[in-house]
Amino acid sequence: MRIDEAELEQKLLTILKDSDGGVAFEELCGTRNAEDVKSALQRLKDNNFVDSRKVGKSEFWYALDFTPPKKILIVEDDQHISKLIRLTIESSEREVREVADAESALKEIERSKPDLILLDLMLPGDINGLELCKKLKKDPQTKDIIIVIISAADAAVNRFYGIQFGADYYIKKPFNPLDLKALINIFLRRRGFDPLVDIQDIAKLIKKLKDNLNADLQFTKVEIRGLSEYQEEYSKKEARRIVRLVSQMLQDKINESGEEVDIAYLSENDFVIATKPQIAVKILDEVKADFQRVATFIKQKHKHKEGGDLFEKLERGKTGGQKFALSIEYYPINMEVFKQKFESQIHEFEGAKDLSAKDLNVAAIRNYTLEQIEQLRKLFESSKVDVDLKVEEVGGQIRITAGRKSNDKS
Repeated sequence: MRIDEAELEQKLLTILKDSDGGVAFEELCGTRNAEDVKSALQRLKDNNFVDSRKVGKSEFWYALDFTPPKKILIVEDDQHISKLIRLTIESSEREVREVADAESALKEIERSKPDLILLDLMLPGDINGLELCKKLKKDPQTKDIIIVIISAADAAVNRFYGIQFGADYYIKKPFNPLDLKALINIFLRRRGFDPLVDIQDIAKLIKKLKDNLNADLQFTKVEIRGLSEYQEEYSKKEARRIVRLVSQMLQDKINESGEEVDIAYLSENDFVIATKPQIAVKILDEVKADFQRVATFIKQKHKHKEGGDLFEKLERGKTGGQKFALSIEYYPINMEVFKQKFESQIHEFEGAKDLSAKDLNVAAIRNYTLEQIEQLRKLFESSKVDVDLKVEEVGGQIRITAGRKSNDKS
């Protein structure tokens, strides 16, 4: 190996070790030659120093920790699938065992204390995969075991229950063996890895796409409406589960589309995806539909209203008289305003190392929103209806609400 190749490998490894999460390939390249970076990363991967995972067309790289040999248990009643999984993940550093039902799994877990379990949901016997997951995550002796569900069962609903019961990830069958191998490798050798929210923040997305702002791209904001109230009613932990659920829904739909799509985690309850408008609508309509099916299983207070306008009555009709507190909503960001407000600040974002993603989001959304607020004010001022326009910062976002002015002059 040449000296310059060794130096590049060391620089890339240092960057990855210093990062809290994954680092996108484009970010690793910077001013470096992309082919040189690609070759260096592949050499590091071959030597088991790094690994990567894809979210849409973005590839994120991780430095791997040195760890003692790990134990993995496969709980799968289909012998052919169990064998495929074993061949995919087996290595000299791992002890892999296979069982075909929950009862056998419990005995093997007590005997060998595995570090990670690959779990099918449709198991023979009295205990299915979800019940086994719930049991293991409630037990102090087994709650820290990483559980990755691999199932062909209804992904939307069972993924929700899996996350609710503590599962760390959900993979739909049929699966890509290489994706599974990379995921398990990172799970076992990367501390604090959470694939459901371990994606780029808005600053990194803007930096990555700064040269493409004039391309045929649409930035679309995705909101989990009602999450702040949900967190107040239940807990931050419960709200986090909803975020993880929506994050994997988005990532799955993006991966399934095979399209050029980038995603960023904006703040506590928001994401942004960047792609062509028609692709964004297709992906997000499917995510909304899946979330609506799951909404009936999410514990939340239902608001019953006898009165209301026609719109409210129609909405109650769609949900059997229930208005769900949580929903997925999305809307495009005006690209002309986006370019005007953000292009001049990209360099500022790049140098803002002391600011969190949330801080950057507040700054970005504030600048984008100012012009929209002024337009709204003019709209309401020209109308015949007296309106109170309220602008506030909530959870790292600028929130605009409008309502009728009170006639009470006392």
